[in-house]
Amino acid sequence: MQSKRDQVQAHGFMMGRLSSGLLMADPDAPESPLGRTTRGVVFGLLVTVLIGAGATVYGLLRPGGNDTWRKGEHLVVNRDTGARYLWTGTDGVLHPVRNYASARLIGGSDLKSVDVSTASLRDVPVGTPAGIPGAPDTLPDSGRLDTGAWHMCVTGP
Repeated sequence: MQSKRDQVQAHGFMMGRLSSGLLMADPDAPESPLGRTTRGVVFGLLVTVLIGAGATVYGLLRPGGNDTWRKGEHLVVNRDTGARYLWTGTDGVLHPVRNYASARLIGGSDLKSVDVSTASLRDVPVGTPAGIPGAPDTLPDSGRLDTGAWHMCVTGP
């Protein structure tokens, strides 16, 4: 009489033959039909773990976000809130800018705009606001400027 263990082993053997017959068209194949798949899955998991470990080590060695805006003068735009700051690099302080025209007047015509997350701006001190109240947020192209006579309104005594 067969024991429970013998029956389980026989069932496993028959299922292996059935799988091999269906997948490889050879029920007496010497290797498991799912061996190649299993090796591929294990290799893929190993590569995934290595990439995750590498990203973790990189994050620990170089914490924080984007700090390329600290090199030179930039108009720093907070990606999350839309707040604009002028970074001159001379005093180590972000200055809130009232409008784009003021930022261009202070930073010059070659001022570059950089989008930065709030996390990247977390530890940077914020100074006093800079700019001209009521100045425009957009500037016309140089070709669309009025080159005629200047007009001005004079008010006063």
